[in-house]
Amino acid sequence: MRSILSRSALLAMLVALSLPVAAQKVKIENQGEASNTAEAKALTAEAVEKAVGKAPDGKSQVVFFRSAKSPGAAITVNENADPRVELDPGMYYVVATTPGAHAYSTSDGGKFDGTLETGKTYYVQVIRNKAGHAQLLRSSADKFQRASH
Repeated sequence: MRSILSRSALLAMLVALSLPVAAQKVKIENQGEASNTAEAKALTAEAVEKAVGKAPDGKSQVVFFRSAKSPGAAITVNENADPRVELDPGMYYVVATTPGAHAYSTSDGGKFDGTLETGKTYYVQVIRNKAGHAQLLRSSADKFQRASH
């Protein structure tokens, strides 16, 4: 009986000692996934940059895009209430502009306001919400690439 108890105690101690090792291993694997995801996003951004180009020297760049699956007619994107472009589903438009404060909108009141930095590219997805109103959503190179396929 005593040997069964001592074996059980020894087994319990080995299991307890191995738990922190297993937890550390999971943590390392998760950090690896995060690193892989970050690397994939960087490669996507680089590929997209080749397609749309870099912001010209001393300028900022905004890429407005609509998914090919986006429903409805063309959506007009305005800058400071002046029409800039009409985007049909599957289209994109690149604006190279001076850095600083800018205000973009749609005729339905969808807005994208912000201070644009020199040399940076911003992605804005143009969508219709469930009510059919146009909206401008801050986006990413990754979403731009997926929307163009």
